[in-house]
Amino acid sequence: MNKHQPLLARQPIFDRDMAVYAYELLCRDSHENRAIVVDGDQASSQVLLRAFTDLSIGEVVGEYKAFINFTRNLLLRTPPFSRTQLVVEVLEDQIVDNHLLASLGQIRAQGYTIALDDFTINSSSFKMLEYADIVKLDVLDLTDEELRYHVDYLKPLGVTLLAEKIETYEMLEHCKSLGFELFQGYFLSRPQIMSGRKITENRQTILQLLAQLNDPSTDIQAIEHLVAQDPVLSYKLLKLINSAAFHFVCKIESLRQAITLLGLIQVRSWITLLSMASIDEKPRELCVSTLVRARFCQTLGEAVSSTKRGDSYFTVGLLSTIDAFMDAPIDELLQKISISETIRDALLYYKNVEGKVLEIVKLYEKADWDNIDWGWLEEHGVEASALSHFYTESLVWVTSALESLVFDAK
Repeated sequence: MNKHQPLLARQPIFDRDMAVYAYELLCRDSHENRAIVVDGDQASSQVLLRAFTDLSIGEVVGEYKAFINFTRNLLLRTPPFSRTQLVVEVLEDQIVDNHLLASLGQIRAQGYTIALDDFTINSSSFKMLEYADIVKLDVLDLTDEELRYHVDYLKPLGVTLLAEKIETYEMLEHCKSLGFELFQGYFLSRPQIMSGRKITENRQTILQLLAQLNDPSTDIQAIEHLVAQDPVLSYKLLKLINSAAFHFVCKIESLRQAITLLGLIQVRSWITLLSMASIDEKPRELCVSTLVRARFCQTLGEAVSSTKRGDSYFTVGLLSTIDAFMDAPIDELLQKISISETIRDALLYYKNVEGKVLEIVKLYEKADWDNIDWGWLEEHGVEASALSHFYTESLVWVTSALESLVFDAK
C-alpha cells in the first residue's frame, strides 16, 4: 500500500442559524494503527494542491470558503490561491516572531482571511490577534472558566469567535449563549434528544412512510402507490433521477421506469432521503453529509466486494444518520422499520462487510486515519489512494445530485 498518498476530508463550519459558512479541509500522513511523526508542511501542501489543482475548489467546497492549515514555512510564502475562498488557518504551535508577524501582515493586506487555530492567550500568541479575522477556541481543551475568560478578552477586539470540537447539542447552545458566531464539530450527526420529547407529527408521518418503504415485502406497485399519494415527493424524485448525477440519455417520466433502470433498492433509498430532507428544522448540511456518506459507502462497498451495484452499502450510509433526522436513538427507530438483518447489524454493530465499510467511512469523515483498518482494506484490494479518490468523487457526485434536491426553508 502507498503509505504517503495524500488524504483529504472536509468538516463543515456552521453559523448561528446552522447554515454552512465554510469547510475545513483535513489531511494526515498516518495510514497505520500507531502514532507516527506527521510532516505538517507536506500535509498542508497536499491539501492545497489537491483542493486547488488536482480538483477544482468548487468541486470540493462549492461556493463556500475553505479553511486550510498553514505551517510557518507556508506562511512565510505568499499563498498562490484564491483569496475569495481560502481561509489561512495558522496552526497553534508556530513560533511567533517578527518574520511570522510580517508575513501575516502581508497575507492580510492581500485580502486573505486569517484564522488562528486552537488559540490560547499567552505572551506570544496575543501578538497575532492584530492580523486575525477569526479565532478558534477548543471547547474540549478549555474549562468553562477558561472559555469564558477567552471570550471576554477576545470579543472587544472585533474578531469572529469559532467554537471547535463541539460534540453535543448542549455545548452548541452553551457556546451560542457565550457569543460565538461560528461552530465546528461532530454534533450534527447525533440526535438532539430532550427529556420527554415526542416525535412530532411531521416526523411520525415520515417514519410510517419509511417503515412501509423499507419493508422487504413491499413491492413495486405498493411503492408507486405510496409515492403517488405525495405529489411533491413524486416531483422531487423524478427531478432528481433526471439530474446529471444519473447520466440517463432518455428522460425518466414515471416511477416504474425509474425502478426498472435504477432498481427497487436504490429507488427506495432515494425516496428515503427525499422524505428525511423534508423534516422540519433540519439543516441542509445534514442532508448533504448524509448523501456524501451514502455515496462513499456505495463506491467503497463496490470496491471491496467486487460488485457493480452497491445498493445495500448506499442504504446503510443513508440510514446511518436517521437518528439525527428523527431526534431519537437509532436502535429504537430501526425497531419500527422492517429492514434486513444485514443492514440492521451493520448500522448497530458494524457487523458484516456493510458494517465494516460504514465504520471506515465514518472514521474517514473525521480524518481519524490512525483507526482506519488499512490492513483489511489492503486484503480487499483497496489502497489508500483509492479511498481518497472515492471520497472526493463522492463530493463531486453529490454536487450534481444536489442541483435537483429541494431544501425549502433550510
